[in-house]
Amino acid sequence: MTKIPKQKVSSFPRFLIILSIPLLMFCTLFLAYVKYISLKTEFHTIIIIGFILLIFLLFIKHNAWYSFSKYHNSIDETNDHIDEYLKDNELEIAGRKKAYGNINHFFDNQLRKIRNDHFSNTAASIFPTLGILGTFTAIAISMPDFSVESQAALDKEITTLLSGVGTAFYASIYGIFLSLWWVFFEKRGLTKIQNSIEETKILYHDKIWNKDEIEILTLIQNKTQNDNLLQKLEDTVNPQFIQTLNNVVESKIELFQKLNTEHLGFESKLTNRHEKLIESFDLNAKKQAQLLENYEKLHEKMLEMNSGTSNSLSEYNTFAKALKSEIYSVLASFELISSDIKSLGQDMIRKKYEDS
Repeated sequence: MTKIPKQKVSSFPRFLIILSIPLLMFCTLFLAYVKYISLKTEFHTIIIIGFILLIFLLFIKHNAWYSFSKYHNSIDETNDHIDEYLKDNELEIAGRKKAYGNINHFFDNQLRKIRNDHFSNTAASIFPTLGILGTFTAIAISMPDFSVESQAALDKEITTLLSGVGTAFYASIYGIFLSLWWVFFEKRGLTKIQNSIEETKILYHDKIWNKDEIEILTLIQNKTQNDNLLQKLEDTVNPQFIQTLNNVVESKIELFQKLNTEHLGFESKLTNRHEKLIESFDLNAKKQAQLLENYEKLHEKMLEMNSGTSNSLSEYNTFAKALKSEIYSVLASFELISSDIKSLGQDMIRKKYEDS
């Protein structure tokens, strides 16, 4: 872990230094208000300047000169994070091992934890604005009543107005001074913070790859690899290797010629078989045509036979119906004859009984 030899910096003395002159000015105006100093000051002016001083107190912790002490005291924590980051991003080039990355964001994160950049950037414009606002507020408060009737009363009101206007400008003066005071310590603190960051970067300079080093070492590594490749080619491409390669090429050519001859023979056989297959297809086509013709003739004969069979069936049905009628007639005749014979037999039997 990288350690920076340093001495702790106390924050409270810096807070008091930044507050000293603004507080001293406020105390001076307050003493003037209580008539301890011969300087005319109104009560509303004290209230307005006190309010501006209170806002200044809230902004002090965001001033760069005050924040430098906290940054300086917490640099070890940032270094620990940087060491861990560099360890996780090590890159070896040409036998040298360093980290590849950017550590600026660690410093930015640390400063954001310590102070608010938005407050520090707007403070220089806020204090003059508050001073001007306080001035107009004081003028509005001390505005006299011009509706008096007597000249003496009017002169008194004008005197009161001029007196109030004179003290009202104290707020503007105070606000402008706070802005200048703030900018002075802000720039001074930023310079110290930037110098501290640069010192830290110098400590890590030998542990981080920069762009030029990477390009140079990459070129060197590529050149070394190319030299090694050329050396290997020189060691490999010798007369014995060329002779071996020539033998391999000749054997491959012979094999290719053999394969070509076999391919031509196979192609010739395939052509002959294809022609025979075509002839077989033609013969089969002719036979199929003959078979189709025979089938059509057979079909016609079957149609003729079916027609004759239909006529025979019709005649047979007519004959069967006539035969059936004749049979019914014969049966009816038989029934009549049987009935007559039966009646005759009964008559003969009855007559025989009567004779006996």
